[in-house]
Parts: sequence; C-alpha cells; structure tokens
Amino acid sequence: MCRAAVLFALLLCNSAVVAGALQPSAKAGPVPILAIENIGRGPVPIDGEWQFHLGDDMRWAAPAYDDSEWERITADKTWGAQTHPSYTGFAWYRRHLDIHASPLSNPKLAILMPPVEDAYEVFWNGVRIGYQGKLPPHAVRYLEHRQSFALPVPEEGVADGVLAIRVWTAKLVSYSAETTGGLTAPPILGNPVSIADRVGAQDFTAIRKSFYRRIINIIFAIIGVVALLTWTRNRQNWLFLWFGLWSLAHGITFLTRLPTIYSSVPYTILHCALQVGYSIVDCTLMLVLLYLFRLQDDSRLRRWTWLVIAFNFGAASVNGLLALFWSEAGLVAQWVDALTAAVGVISRMYVVVLVYQGIKRKLDLEVKLVAVVCFFHYVFSLLRIETFQGIRFTHWKVGPWFDLTGFEFAGSRINTREVFDTLLLLVLTHALVRYAVRDHEKQTEIENELKSAREVQRVMIPEAIPQVPGYAIQGAYHPAREVGGDFFQIISLDSGATLVILGDVSGKGLKAAMNVALIIGTVRTLAEFESSPTDILAGLNRRLVGRMQGGFTTALLLRLERFGRCTVANAGHLPPFLNGNELAVQESLPLGIDAGVGFADHDFVLRKGDHLTLYTDGVPEARCKKGELFGFERTRILLSNTFSAESVAQAARDFGQEDDITVLTIEPIPVDESAVPEIVDNAASLASA
Repeated sequence: MCRAAVLFALLLCNSAVVAGALQPSAKAGPVPILAIENIGRGPVPIDGEWQFHLGDDMRWAAPAYDDSEWERITADKTWGAQTHPSYTGFAWYRRHLDIHASPLSNPKLAILMPPVEDAYEVFWNGVRIGYQGKLPPHAVRYLEHRQSFALPVPEEGVADGVLAIRVWTAKLVSYSAETTGGLTAPPILGNPVSIADRVGAQDFTAIRKSFYRRIINIIFAIIGVVALLTWTRNRQNWLFLWFGLWSLAHGITFLTRLPTIYSSVPYTILHCALQVGYSIVDCTLMLVLLYLFRLQDDSRLRRWTWLVIAFNFGAASVNGLLALFWSEAGLVAQWVDALTAAVGVISRMYVVVLVYQGIKRKLDLEVKLVAVVCFFHYVFSLLRIETFQGIRFTHWKVGPWFDLTGFEFAGSRINTREVFDTLLLLVLTHALVRYAVRDHEKQTEIENELKSAREVQRVMIPEAIPQVPGYAIQGAYHPAREVGGDFFQIISLDSGATLVILGDVSGKGLKAAMNVALIIGTVRTLAEFESSPTDILAGLNRRLVGRMQGGFTTALLLRLERFGRCTVANAGHLPPFLNGNELAVQESLPLGIDAGVGFADHDFVLRKGDHLTLYTDGVPEARCKKGELFGFERTRILLSNTFSAESVAQAARDFGQEDDITVLTIEPIPVDESAVPEIVDNAASLASA
C-alpha cells in the first residue's frame, strides 16, 4: 500500500509537470493576425499586440520567419514605457496582417508611420518599403516626425503578409527618460488620399495649437532686429546689442522646431545648434542684466559675469559637438555629457545672482519689474528644464508637470513657459524703451552743453590768425571730437612783443574744453603783468595745481620780438622744429602737477627763410587702420619738407587721426632788411635731428 501511494504521488507530480510544460507561456502561442476589412472607407490603426524582440537579425524581416516565441507589446507606447526601460540599440516589431480593401476604393494603399525613436526601416513581406534616418554603423537620425510609404498590394486590394519594423535608438543622454525607444503610436494604414487628409488635419491642429508660440517668437526676432539697428546708431550703447542678440537668438532657436527644419536636418546638427542657441540666450541675458542694472562698473562682478559666460558657452558647445559622435559614444562620452550638463545648470543660476545684485541698487520701477519677472522666470526655468537632468534615475515629475500646465485661447495652447517668456519680453522691452528715452534726453542735454562749449571754444581758439608785425603765422586746429583739449593763443603785449602759447590738456571732450577755458583766461590775465615766458608758465602752473581734477597740461610759450628775437619756455611739451631740426629746449614737468617746478627760458633768432613749427602730439600719435603710429620719424620728414600748417595737419589726419591736432608755423618777414641789427645766434640752442 505504501509503495502504491508513493507511486501514485509520483505519477501525479509528473502529470502536473507535463501539463505545465504544455501550457502556452506568455511569449508562446498562436501569432495574432490583424484582419483589416474595407480599408478604403478610411485609415485604420495597426494597433493591438505586436511581436517584439530585442537585437538585430535581418532574417526577421522575412514573412515566413517563426516569431511565435517573441514577446508581445503594444505600439501605442514606447518599449521603455512597457517592458524595457532605458534600453537602447536595435529591436524589431512584427505584425501579421490580413488586408481586404473596399471594392469601390482605390486599390493603392499607404502606411503612415508615427514618430519613432530614433531611426527605422519598414519591411513588407521582406521587402524594404521605407526608412527614416540611417542605422548604424553610420547612423543618422532626425527629430521624430511622421512619414508615409506606399504599401505594395495587388490591384484587387487583397493581401496578407507581415509588416516588420527595424528600429534603432541611440544611447540615452543626461536628460533622457527611461520611457524611450521605438514606436510612440500605432502605424496607420489606408489609401493615399485618406492618409494625406489625416496628415493635413493633424498638421492644421498642430499649427493651431502652436500658433501663439510661433507668433511670439516672430515678435522676439523682430524686436531683436530693431534693437540691433538701434545699437548700430550708437555702438557705445552695449545694452541694445546684448538685448538684440538675446531677443533674436530666442526667436531663431524656435525655427529649429519647425517641421520643415527638423525633418530635413539631422538631429545631431540640430542638437548642436540648439545647445549653442540656448547658451547664447542665457549669456546675452546675463549681459543685459549687467548693463540694465548698471553693474558693469563693478570690475569684480564684470569679471565673474564673463567667466560664467565662458563656462556656460564652453559647456554648451562641448555638449553640442558631443552629439555629432553620440552614436558611437562610450562611457567617457556619457560622463562628459553629464559634466557639461551640470556646468550648464550651475552657470544658469548666475542669473539669479545678477538679479539679487540689481535689486540691492536704487533702480527705476520698470527695471525693478524686470528683476522680479526675471527671478521667477529663471526659477521656473530651472525647475522645469533642469529637473529633466538624470530623470531616469530621479524619476522627478516636476519638469513634465510644468510642460502640461497652461491654458488654451482661441484654440491655441499657451503653456507656462510661454507665459513667462512673454512677460520677460514685455518688461525688458518696456525697460529699454524707457532707457532709450532717458538716454535720448541725456544725449540732447550733452549736445546742448557741447554746443555751448563749441561756442566758448570758438571764442578762445582764434579762427583768423592776427597780424604780427615782422612774422607770418599760420595755424591749423582739428579736434578729435566736438570739442578738444588742444589750444593756442596769440597775444599782443604793450611792449610791442607778441606771446604765442600752444598746449595740450590731458583728456578729451567737454572736461578738457573747460580746462582749456581756464588756462586761456589765466594766461591772458598773467600776460598783463608778466612778459617772461618762464614767469607766465610758473604763475599758470601755481593756479592749475589742484584744479585739473587729476589731469595736467603741456604747454610751449614763445615770445616774439622785433628783428627775429625769440624766447621759448617748455612745460612738458614736444619741442618745436626749426628748419626741419628739433630745437633743443630744456623740458620740465607739465603744468598742474607740482606747484614748485621751475622752468627755463631759451633765446634764439629767426632769420629770413627760417621756418619754426609748433605742434601737438596728435601729429606723431596718428594711427592708421593697421594700428601703426605716424611716429616721430615721419613727423621729422614731414616738417623738413612741408611748411604749411594746414598741410602738416592734413597729412596726419589722412594717416588716421586719434587725438586733437594743432599746428602753428612761424616765418620772419622783415620789412626793411637793412634795418636788422647784427645779431649773434645762440648756437647751443639748436640741435640737429
């Protein structure tokens, strides 16, 4: 009995094992065949369960291949969202079809492929009928878009066979979710007309939903062009340059998302362009805030801003270029991708730092509004975009949730990101318009001040050289700006002598012109009491010390007497040229630096045929477009062969004027040569060049 019981138990166990072995597994069993009737009445989705297998084998395209052992998944979701999260590489879909077209319909059929990640080939009964991109080893992929292919069937519209899809998905990047890879929706089967109608309806719906995004990005681009044109009128106003580039880059990056672009340009190139484009948007916004908040004068903050920009743009460029080789990318490339993504996240946070620095300053109301909107915009942006980084590990849902938030208006979908973009564009444009108005008012005020300064300087700089008995004097004065820092005066003394002073005030523009007014007024006052060049320079120096706001002036004072007698004193100025040779005079410090500095008189004689030239440093410091200076050697040659003040000045201007240019030439013209007494020259006063 015991033996019989044991034997019966063994038989029961064996029967159970055999029965279990005979049960069909989840992957086994009859392959489902999708019967499609009356296909001509409209497009039909090829849905339901598909045979699915990881890997790659071209034999799997053959209709006779036995795929009954394959697993089954649906085509309405990616394989990553079903049974193979984070899988990349090759996989095959197969679907057995039994097609019966309507007798009244067009016997021609087409299949509409949905967006597929990332490249694929479509086979019907072992024959390739279409593809998107290129598969490895020379992979080329495009952003996912729909494509239709003709399905070869007999004219009677009856066919059965196997639709096989060979799919390849590239390695995941730092922001890729685990739910990626393969088909995203079932393919659609129908006649070409119905397929075209379906594509047209879907395109219309997509355009309608994205209408607001298209319009706002066109506005971004238009405002960017206007801002850049405004900058070209005043290239010192860097704020409009950065704002124009920011707005234009924001509008242009949208173009890469248009179907006509991403269906014809490989994804790797688009990704590279997008990474650089987004970086330009971030970097130019940093510069906009730096100038709008008036932080550019803070050298430390300015250096940090450019350093962050370098990191941001560098990381974006490396990340974009990495996409060009991503199909063969290994572990090192994936680490580089993660590192550059991290650098991009951290550097974008610097916008919040600039906003904080700006809020601490006393700003106009419209600028404070920019700071507030920019803060919330970038907090939202960081939460939305950066939470996608490493999402397949973190499983954060913040980014996807933000993409779904928004509202519809007139059939157009407006998400939260577009709301923030619009607000930022509006407040920035308003702030820059107000900035432009204030800048125009300030510029008008400055122009009025310059006009007044020009009128004052026109009085101080003689337009017509006064007649000096016994001498022919010519002058040329060309300021580098509206008003200049060069000056000269010709003053007649009661003794019959004449004072000629020529000088150069440090700096340019209005400040230099005001100092010129001070100097000329002081010189004319001193000339009423003093006649010696050294005494006049000493008195002028004492009055200028502490009144030049850190500046100084060089000056050359010449006293002309009868019969060619001359006395010259130099205060840090370029020595004059006599007959093409530099006149050796003792130099001293410029005026306005040290109240106790001394000066020295030098006597010499001008005879008939002599030529004396006084000039400012605008002549030797003229610079051509190549950056080469006119220099002292060219100046010496010029003064040796040219005696016209205007021709000397014009030669320097033609070379490339950068500073104020003033030239005076003096020649003796005795009325009665027999009346000239015998005068012995001071030979030591001349030095050959």
